[in-house]
Amino acid sequence: MIRVLGIKGSPRVKSNSNLMLDKVVEGIKDTSKEPDIKIISPTKMDISPCQGCYNCEESGECIFNDDMEELYQDFDQADIILISTPVFFNGVSAQLKTMIDRCQAIWSSKYRAKGSIIDRDKKRFGFLLGSGGAPAYEGQFKGIYKVIDMFFKVTNTEWRGELLISNSDEVPIKERSHVLEEAYGIGKELVCDFN
Repeated sequence: MIRVLGIKGSPRVKSNSNLMLDKVVEGIKDTSKEPDIKIISPTKMDISPCQGCYNCEESGECIFNDDMEELYQDFDQADIILISTPVFFNGVSAQLKTMIDRCQAIWSSKYRAKGSIIDRDKKRFGFLLGSGGAPAYEGQFKGIYKVIDMFFKVTNTEWRGELLISNSDEVPIKERSHVLEEAYGIGKELVCDFN
């Protein structure tokens, strides 16, 4: 059984980036036998922002006891991690960034404290789905790319690719059948590559 964690970074339920993630998941469902799929939205979760207090560097644990405790386990158990996000102010959404910032506890557990809270030897694949409302411009996705790259590195997740679509304010993803087909195909490929 393949375990998939989908992280919907947009605070808007029917957003362009979330729709792409849904299509990837559909491709996974149609390819994998009984996949274990969990979809989360940081917007709907109780996640306190990192305080930079360094407690996790000593103990390997965060001072907050909130929904991140379950997410640390989800990151550890996932075989495939999908992340979708719009470009907000040249970066990922604030809700997604809050979740990612709390992964400092994972980094600290690996490099400062006595033991990693995530299996460093487990094989995991990661994929990024991003939408930019503005017409394409140089560096449009640079901010989200850097943040997600660090998230994948901290969670020992192999970056398997990205689907980044511009101009989604003018031409929404739901009107782009070729993008939806590509996203669906990505789901199928991820399952085949993982097995």
